[in-house]
Amino acid sequence: MPEFSAWLQQSAPEQAVPQLWSEEKPLSPIGTAMFRLLAIQAFRPDRVIAAAHLFVAAVLGPEFMYQAEKELDLSNCIEKEIAANTPALLCSVPGFDASGRVDDLAAELNKQISSIAIGSAEGFNQADRAINMACKTGRWVMLKNVHLAPQWLVQLEKKLHSLQPHSNFRLFLTMEINPKLPVNLLRAGRIFVFEPPPGIRANLLRTFSTVPASRMMRPPSERARLYFLLAWFHAIVQERLRYCPLGWAKHYEFSESDLRVACDTLDTWIDTTAMGRTNLPPEKVPWDALVTLLSQSIYGGKIDNDFDQRLLHSFLKKLFTPKSFEGDFALVANIDNGPGGNR
Repeated sequence: MPEFSAWLQQSAPEQAVPQLWSEEKPLSPIGTAMFRLLAIQAFRPDRVIAAAHLFVAAVLGPEFMYQAEKELDLSNCIEKEIAANTPALLCSVPGFDASGRVDDLAAELNKQISSIAIGSAEGFNQADRAINMACKTGRWVMLKNVHLAPQWLVQLEKKLHSLQPHSNFRLFLTMEINPKLPVNLLRAGRIFVFEPPPGIRANLLRTFSTVPASRMMRPPSERARLYFLLAWFHAIVQERLRYCPLGWAKHYEFSESDLRVACDTLDTWIDTTAMGRTNLPPEKVPWDALVTLLSQSIYGGKIDNDFDQRLLHSFLKKLFTPKSFEGDFALVANIDNGPGGNR
């Protein structure tokens, strides 16, 4: 079957799956999508994820995947959907810190917040005092890493039932996903799950949905390109974590906190160098300072392997250079279908 062989060689075979099954009666669009997914699973398993996207679109509608890629409107959930006596449980995979989201939200909404790290008897006493006081005043309280004290969470869950909090009071619990978490607490709260987005594209979309466009487009005009380079670098660093020990020698806790600090550092140096000018020549950008801070402190400060350190530094030297402002600058070299083998 030459047609079948040609189909197997296609770069996107899920877009034109031949009918390899018999139909006693016409199938629904969902049934057809399922058979196509099974055919891809059998003959081109490397394209299962792409075929699964088409199946989800057939079942839940073409807009569903787009909605799933959008950043969660945490502000609306906290302000309008959660009652004062319902804790917000921010669950994340190891190495992903969700507390920065709450800090940013509190600053955005001009809310006073008390942050307490759980893990010691002193932390338990501080948490009890903070909750009791915030219930009366309407402040926010964030308890970090509560998965380290599952027994104390049982007491906290009982305490929440007896509270009569102020309408503006909110309680946030950040934790890693852990089987020892009390089931009753999970049922009593509103659960938000945070994890690094899979894939370069998803990572970039999340970055650009969390960093306001007004911040990236501030003068000088070169700031937007630098933000893109930083977002691309952050995506590469996080994506390689999925391929340890090939991507990195070990699993490092690169998170959105690193990106946030890197953005602040970038703004500080660009504002200092530009001194209010609307344009900054690429050769005047403090490349060496940015590369050093990113490689030795913000990201590199978590690395304890010499080879990984050299690898991180090579990424930064490749991206953060005056050549990145040229039209033919290649983010990725030696790929198929790119102009000159680049993209």
